[in-house]
Amino acid sequence: MTPPLIHALLTDPSCYDHAAAQIQLIETHISWVLLTGDYAYKIKKPPNLGFLDFSALAQRKQARTEEVRLNRRLAPEIYLGVVAISGSPAAPHINGPHIDSQSESIEYAVKMRQFPPDATLDHPDERGELGIEQIDRLATRLAEGLLEAGWPGDFPSWVNMERSCWRAMT
Repeated sequence: MTPPLIHALLTDPSCYDHAAAQIQLIETHISWVLLTGDYAYKIKKPPNLGFLDFSALAQRKQARTEEVRLNRRLAPEIYLGVVAISGSPAAPHINGPHIDSQSESIEYAVKMRQFPPDATLDHPDERGELGIEQIDRLATRLAEGLLEAGWPGDFPSWVNMERSCWRAMT
C-alpha cells in the first residue's frame, strides 16, 4: 500500500512549485522516486535494516544531504539539492530549491533534473551495448569519486561497509 504522502505527491500536481504532468512512481527497496516531467524527487523510505537506519526524519534528511553532496561530484547537472516537504501527508507541498527553516518539514527529498528513461544502464545492456569495458570505466569513475569524497573516512554513519570489501574493489 502506498503511504498517504506518496499517494498525494503522485496524484496531486498542485503539491509541486512547478508544472507536473503524468507523475510516475519508481519504487526501490529504500526510496520512492517521483518523476514529474522536468524534475524527479527521491524520498527515503523509513526502514531500519540494522546496517542502514532511516527510521527518523533527521536520519533521512542527513542521508539526502549526503547523497547530494556525494553525487554532485559525478553529476552536478542532475543533483539540484535537498528540498523540504511541508504541510501534511494528505496535503503536502514541496517548497522549492532550498530548505525553508521557517516551516515545519514532514519529509525531505532530493530534487533532481529528470533525465530520459532510456538513459539508464538497463537499456544499453538490453541492446548488448554494455560490455566489460564500459562497466570497468564506470566502476573506475565511481571509485575515483568515492576517493575524492574521502572514502571511507568521510562517509556518513549509515553506510556500514567493510573496509576489506573496499580494498578488494580497488
